[in-house]
Amino acid sequence: MANGSRGFTSVGESLKRHWSSHDVDINAGVSKAELDSFEDKHSVVLPEDLRDYFLCVNGMPHDVVDDGMIRFWMLEELQPLPQGAPAFSDPSYIQNPESLFLFADYSMWAHAYAIRLGSVPLQSNEVVIIGYKSPVTVSQYFSEFVDQYLTDKDRLH
Repeated sequence: MANGSRGFTSVGESLKRHWSSHDVDINAGVSKAELDSFEDKHSVVLPEDLRDYFLCVNGMPHDVVDDGMIRFWMLEELQPLPQGAPAFSDPSYIQNPESLFLFADYSMWAHAYAIRLGSVPLQSNEVVIIGYKSPVTVSQYFSEFVDQYLTDKDRLH
């Protein structure tokens, strides 16, 4: 997994430090039990980098965005694409839409970011932008997405 801009700092700690230095309000992390409950409810396995993130930081409050107009969602807001964006859930738009979970949005839903999750650990957890004419893959791992966000978030618009 990528960690170029973070060195050996965890995904969650990197984001927490970044947002704190930019005066962005964040939520305290969730418990392992809450992560386990989410996995059970949705029959998915969260990758370690995403688990780390939620253990450290549970997204941003509803009315908060960063300086690039991106809002990372709280664990309880994550939802499969068919429930969160039915208009983009047609298999002709993206393969296996039910395995994509929305986790952030740009400019009050000009578009959103989704990560692919499975019932077993996946080789990679593709992160895509949802909302354009076709989906745009931006990374293969959540940690890689975070590295892009920390170094050049304009590429994520």
